[in-house]
Amino acid sequence: MGGNWFGGNWFGGNWFGGNWAGSSGGGDGTPVFAMRADRPLAEIVIPRDYNAKFRDAEWDPDLRAIAILPEFLAARIGGQDWQTAVALPAPTYPVTSAMIDQLLVLAVAERPEALGEIVEENQNFQLRWLQLLNISRASHPQTFLLIKLMARVGEFAMVQLKLQYPNLAGGGPPPYWYQPRPNQVCATLYPPVPVPGHPAYPAGHALIGTLTSACLADLLPQYAQPLAALAARVGMNRIIAGLHYREDIDAGANAARALKPFLVACPFYAATFALAQAEWL
Repeated sequence: MGGNWFGGNWFGGNWFGGNWAGSSGGGDGTPVFAMRADRPLAEIVIPRDYNAKFRDAEWDPDLRAIAILPEFLAARIGGQDWQTAVALPAPTYPVTSAMIDQLLVLAVAERPEALGEIVEENQNFQLRWLQLLNISRASHPQTFLLIKLMARVGEFAMVQLKLQYPNLAGGGPPPYWYQPRPNQVCATLYPPVPVPGHPAYPAGHALIGTLTSACLADLLPQYAQPLAALAARVGMNRIIAGLHYREDIDAGANAARALKPFLVACPFYAATFALAQAEWL
């Protein structure tokens, strides 16, 4: 979550859904070729195709997936919207010494072995799911787009939920204070990756990872157990990294389970899911 997303350039950045196609073997956009200034290739006369069309398959999945958000926001289940359905407890405030002590123990005992995974999962972490399923944008384009839909909805929900849980203990007017990152409480946690520029609660990696695994388990039931294990592993690595408390991860995972029905109810998602199923026959 600490890539170059909120700071701009998120279409080519390294956040949840940002440009992880390029390293997955799928390729992005049209290849670029150099051209001499003194002998430009543009001088070569070739047939022109004035009937050319931009095909649906040529859409950038990052951008195409954004179109699901109006459907997601309009979805109602039992008369509720997704925010009403996601009822998370307020985060612990102030942070307790036991919460920090757990992170310090993990930093010493677990972080050295987990460091490689922590660094890789900090950027383009949904590549883990592509690797688990042994797919790419080229081999399974509709499954790839389906995962992008999960990322877009998960990102949006994460930000909205983080804004929903400010610390109001002081009882005063804005500005509000949100759940601090662990290193703000204890600087010697020294997270090995950049600390994201948004509050700790709930955890975005856990939310999107759990949502991705739960949705892909519908598509590929035989992968349900490894998918769930992968989401849990990614969430735990964020704790070991000193970026989150345990309650952040649990809240993110619970939020994912609650909002999943609203994503599944979107027509765009349902249509893409059906096309993705055909890729696995």
